[in-house]
Amino acid sequence: MNIRQLEAFRATVMAGTVNGAAETLETSQSTVSRLIGQLERSLALPLFDRANGRLVATPEGQLIFEQAEHAFRSYERIRELAADVKQNRVGHIAISCMPALGLSFLPGVIKAFCEKHPGVHISLEIQSSARVEDWIAAQQTDFGLAELPFARADLAVDEFCRVPYYAIVPPGHALAAKHELQPQDIDGLPFISMTNVCQVRHHVDQFFDAHGVRRVTSLETSYLQAVSEFVHLGMGVALADPFTVHANLDRVVARPMRPSLDFGVGLLYPRRRPLSKVCRTFLAFMRESRDRCFADVAARCGV
Repeated sequence: MNIRQLEAFRATVMAGTVNGAAETLETSQSTVSRLIGQLERSLALPLFDRANGRLVATPEGQLIFEQAEHAFRSYERIRELAADVKQNRVGHIAISCMPALGLSFLPGVIKAFCEKHPGVHISLEIQSSARVEDWIAAQQTDFGLAELPFARADLAVDEFCRVPYYAIVPPGHALAAKHELQPQDIDGLPFISMTNVCQVRHHVDQFFDAHGVRRVTSLETSYLQAVSEFVHLGMGVALADPFTVHANLDRVVARPMRPSLDFGVGLLYPRRRPLSKVCRTFLAFMRESRDRCFADVAARCGV
């Protein structure tokens, strides 16, 4: 028994004649007759009786027809699902992301993507970069975004971005009048810092130490979004990545640093699990959004 035999049988039951079935299937009557004969021999059951010039399914044939209908409905659903997957109308995307992007950049990207692909379900886990690595290694999400460099070597990694941090100051601050800042401009100023558990904290400390800059770090927090809020409230100055800057351009003043400290983000995947089509489509969409974000920040910050 195969799908062609069931297709010929189903069409004959519905049409009542071999000729009608042949027209439906766009094939010859002899082909339909041959396929039905093969099916009857395969099942060892008579499937049709002849009545008034028409073929009528036997009771056994009617039972087979009912099951064939279920099979063909499933077959059609598979075809429809395949078409939906091909057009990115359905699917699931699971993302692990560091807070700097998960709290500022990704929500807008996800909103815009879902407007174009409303049937796609997305889950976003916001975690530390170290936790993102662990989740990807355990294949708990499709891909992750975490700060470079990575501690693990068992992951597939692409560089998502490597761009300079910006200095951010409150509106009306004296440094806001400058087109760009040097590390020495921060000397002696209240500085909003990340906590010690954050990888970026150590990079920022090393950067200012290398330039002999003494900051007054009386306030620390775990999230750059909170850093930006404290800067907006006038509690100090800080460094922030372009994604956080972009989300807060109407609340803080951002200026490029010369020399600069780079912010590197990697895109992580499980090594042995290929990305789905909808994931690949989302990643392309996300990269386009990243480029627009960077261009907007550079234009508005005078880079």
